[in-house]
Amino acid sequence: MEPAKPQLNSLLAKLEEAGKRVTSQRIAVCEALLAHNGHPTAAEIWQHLQGQHPAMSQATVYNTLSALEELQLIRALDIVGENHTHYDLCVHPHVNVVCTRCGTIADVHTDTLEALLGLVSARSSYQLAPQDGVIVYGLCPACSAKL
Repeated sequence: MEPAKPQLNSLLAKLEEAGKRVTSQRIAVCEALLAHNGHPTAAEIWQHLQGQHPAMSQATVYNTLSALEELQLIRALDIVGENHTHYDLCVHPHVNVVCTRCGTIADVHTDTLEALLGLVSARSSYQLAPQDGVIVYGLCPACSAKL
């Protein structure tokens, strides 16, 4: 799947605006991130790139992801039970739903997230930031159907 050009151009423009060089390797990492169309790990992106860019190091992938995260163009997701960080292109507040069986991650957008987090904060005395979103766990429809 070809990454969306406007989204790719936006990522590259924001890297450049922040004083980061837009190299062919950074372009390739951004293209792979967009082409994944999900919540890839750095290892998944690196593996995807090995066919066309066999000389690209894992460090280049991690450094590019780190720069994108620092600029708040992507968000790191630390999923319980996973050894690797997943990356989310959607930086707007939303819920990430993770299947506890197959590991699939889905984005759910709702206009009640802020109200829910306000209620949770009031009842728990935790300080919560709606912009960080929420991660919840359950069974995806495919795994539920197998039960």
